[in-house]
Amino acid sequence: MIEIPCHCGNIIESDMESQIDLSAESSLYAKIVDGDFMKFRCPECGNELKTEVPVHLYDKPAGVDLQFLPELERSNFLSGNIKPIAVRVAIGYPELVEKIVIAGAKLDDRIIEIIKFRMLEKAERNDIRIYLSSIENGTLIFHIHGLKPDQLGVSRIPENTYKKIETELDGLLENDDIKLFTEGPYVSVSRIYLED
Repeated sequence: MIEIPCHCGNIIESDMESQIDLSAESSLYAKIVDGDFMKFRCPECGNELKTEVPVHLYDKPAGVDLQFLPELERSNFLSGNIKPIAVRVAIGYPELVEKIVIAGAKLDDRIIEIIKFRMLEKAERNDIRIYLSSIENGTLIFHIHGLKPDQLGVSRIPENTYKKIETELDGLLENDDIKLFTEGPYVSVSRIYLED
């Protein structure tokens, strides 16, 4: 049971569990990607509220074992105050969506993070965030936040780039810079670009 305070003063009670079997509730995949997961409507005022609460999502047949943490818990996790309980960790809703997109496409999240790392190296900035949004017609679609205020950048990367990195992956994972964001349960280039 979680309690969500509304701006009107009402407290919304939800029976959302702290562990969710996605294989038993397959509609949650779409809800997560569409932004409807953890969204509640206040019965008093009608406001729609979006919250982030820690949750363990899993789908054994699909190989999904994901610990979601709210963005506000990033520093607690990175400092070791929150211990991982799943194979993978996503911090903040955009990372959750990305991990679900990756799982749905049966991609390797380490390769996606290497692609993002290379994009960030070219950008030469630490204040942008990149997320895999979708895969369309053999193209990986990345959304780039922070290039310009109130604008979303889009980068289309051919699937061949992914396949090329896949063939080089074992060697790349020996690189100390790559190890910084591909080892352990929190596989995210944000580990090195957002820690500063």
